[in-house]
Amino acid sequence: MDTRTLVVILAMTALGCAAVAWLRTGAYRREDEGGPLPGHWWVAPVAPVVGVLLARSLADAPWPVLLPYLALVPTGLALAAIDADVHRLPNAITLPLVPVVLVLLAGASAATGDAEALRRAGWAALLVGGGFLALAFLLYGRSIGMGDAKLVVSLAPALGWLSWSHVLLGLWLGFVIGGLVALGLLLTRRATKGTHLAFGPSLVAGVLLAVVLSS
Repeated sequence: MDTRTLVVILAMTALGCAAVAWLRTGAYRREDEGGPLPGHWWVAPVAPVVGVLLARSLADAPWPVLLPYLALVPTGLALAAIDADVHRLPNAITLPLVPVVLVLLAGASAATGDAEALRRAGWAALLVGGGFLALAFLLYGRSIGMGDAKLVVSLAPALGWLSWSHVLLGLWLGFVIGGLVALGLLLTRRATKGTHLAFGPSLVAGVLLAVVLSS
């Protein structure tokens, strides 16, 4: 095992365990969001696995390029766990994530000298993220939620820094995964056509999968 992979495993394991510890406090819940609190244990083992897959997909990239995508792993998994529990993505996480991702992407461009990639990321945030925000506003209470749209403002530039094809693939995979999950729940009668389903986990999975498959 090379040093880079070992560092990724250790860092993602630590961050995944920290995310689980925080999630199990239930601090993300509102006063009216009761019910049994999930253990969220799956976040800890999944984080290093996804981290390694990303590191291998971006094996030729320097650390500054890998960092933005590694940062999305524990954060994205935590958001997926929250959305699955309360069907809501907290502003306290989604909003600060936007500047964090953009700063890390700026560092990636500074390290590689690829200013065009940063411009593309900015346009992805503006066009794709803005488009999702407008769509969520128009479809308020149906389909895409405002929390999902705010998350896309962070995910779109991360994909856009790589290429526009990554943006299209990541969003397409998100909708495909979401559709398959919905179909599975309908077939097993764990949901009906009127059930509100969490879309955040599918978005996160689609974006991370797009990076792994096409880099």
